[in-house]
Amino acid sequence: MPRTESPNLTKVKPPLQPTISHHFISEDDLAKLPVRKQSPELHVALESLSEGSVEERVAKLRKKVIEDLVYVRGGSFMRGDFARLMGVEGVTRMTYNEDDKIVREITLSDFWISRYKTTYAEFDVFSDATGRKRTGMEYEGKYRNPFVPAGTYWQDAKDYCQWLGKITGYPFDLPTEAQWEYAARSRGQFFMIATDDGNIDYGRNIPYAAQAEKLSPIQISRHVYPVGLFPSNPLGLYDMSYDGREWVNDWYADDSYKNAAGHDPQGPLTGSEKVTRGWAQGDTLKIGVNAWRHKDTPLPTSESLADKNGSRTVEPLPSDLSPSVRCAVSYP
Repeated sequence: MPRTESPNLTKVKPPLQPTISHHFISEDDLAKLPVRKQSPELHVALESLSEGSVEERVAKLRKKVIEDLVYVRGGSFMRGDFARLMGVEGVTRMTYNEDDKIVREITLSDFWISRYKTTYAEFDVFSDATGRKRTGMEYEGKYRNPFVPAGTYWQDAKDYCQWLGKITGYPFDLPTEAQWEYAARSRGQFFMIATDDGNIDYGRNIPYAAQAEKLSPIQISRHVYPVGLFPSNPLGLYDMSYDGREWVNDWYADDSYKNAAGHDPQGPLTGSEKVTRGWAQGDTLKIGVNAWRHKDTPLPTSESLADKNGSRTVEPLPSDLSPSVRCAVSYP
């Protein structure tokens, strides 16, 4: 696998104080924005995954996922809300959370991580090859699209990554929380957000909320849009900060940073919720997205209103409303 890093990694440095363009836009100005499309190579590669026999589709997916791996050279970084370390007067935090405020040096080994979030086109190959029901089929699949990030439950996300290991011979798995943050921050640099330059330039490197809605072929509250439409971060990873949250391998605990191992931390041994990272879309000023921790149950549920007898019903949320997945490869 490749061991070369993006040339932008050394050319682009994190801004001391990120600039933020105005995040509201009129309908007239929205119509004037350039039309965003996937690169022809990416679009064709995803489109072709629905063509041919299952064996042919698996072979095409095997080739694509290996080519999409981005090498991340290991090293040490200060994990967590690093605002106090930036030396900017009056800036003491990036996130509202308290679970990221213990900032400690973490050292990671080399790893590889996928350039893109996993799309429905890719996840469907896995489902069809293993005889599973396709993810996102709760509403007859009308909220699915082959080119957008696939919503899926945590165990299915992990199974997908490990199945990639079986068909490629490489040890694919979900990334750890530490790996995800290190990669989003382009090897742990002080990038608050995973845009191409560390700034927020609505319409150019992340979408306006109204723009995301227009780009999304799925007109529900989860306005995910096709992967790869906006510039990658300096490491070469797309949509790390936006276009939906992503599952990672770790169980969630509010004190996991305090108790973490200093080298390749794996998170708590047990728990009831899994960590998710990233954000939905560029609709609010979430400047610390790269450090922002979220949590969700492995099988997200919703609780119905009490009926006349006072009882409540808890049911799994549709999988298309769940976080997406980006796989990684680690070596001892």
